Amino acid sequence: MTTATGLRIRDLTVTYPGPRSGGLGRRTPITAVRDVTLDVAPQETVALVGESGSGKSTIAKAVVGLAEPASGSIHYDGKSLLERRTGNRGTRRAIAMVFQDPRSSLNPRLSAEACIAEAWQAQPDTAPDGVRRNPRRRRDAVVDLLAQVGLDPDVAGKRPPALSGGQCQRVSIARALALNPRLLICDEAVSALDVSVQAQVLQLLVKVRQARSLSMLFITHDLGVVRQVADRVLVMRHGELVENAEVQTLFTAPRHDYTRELLAAAVDLDAAG
Repeated sequence: MTTATGLRIRDLTVTYPGPRSGGLGRRTPITAVRDVTLDVAPQETVALVGESGSGKSTIAKAVVGLAEPASGSIHYDGKSLLERRTGNRGTRRAIAMVFQDPRSSLNPRLSAEACIAEAWQAQPDTAPDGVRRNPRRRRDAVVDLLAQVGLDPDVAGKRPPALSGGQCQRVSIARALALNPRLLICDEAVSALDVSVQAQVLQLLVKVRQARSLSMLFITHDLGVVRQVADRVLVMRHGELVENAEVQTLFTAPRHDYTRELLAAAVDLDAAG
């Protein structure tokens, strides 16, 4: 599927410096992502699935500017995300990311309120009126965001070490939503959580997506969570995209041998549990 709006990635290749030959020679580049092309349409959720090291998180980092592509293009709503021009700042603000480890992504010395408000300090144009000057308005805005992710107002005054893993991830989601994004990238956002908490956070993401008409790139190694959130599934292997299918089609009629291996492994794990 090709779309003129939303996220559009074409022929993306990302390399990293490899080890030095003999410890002293030139570095041989390691290709983490090779010639990947994908789209995420407005209000669509696409799951990017693969084992650890398959390149899926590297794609996310390239989209948000944390990894520099060797070649290819990344556009959002028709504007390049790879051109470092002032005019692209609004485009980049349309994209927010939720990371794998909620505890390491939040400053343990700050309250949940301050962690969320950091987003408005970094990107002032996204802040509601008055919140950067009026502490009461800031508190009200934070409490509203916490309510959207299912947290009580008293969480605003607590620091991450006093919160559970699920509460920390909800705070991370609230911080991402503070930027009013149109595309939410979730990089293994539930993998560090207990199974029961995973289900709650997945339900929250589905609810938030619907309420805010978001599109989502959901990165995971766990096919078990894909059915709950995704419209389409892309399968990565060794840095390459090997399958692109509607979610129901992928589970009932996978085309690639590697996809069938992943599905068989997921079934075996379910049976073992």
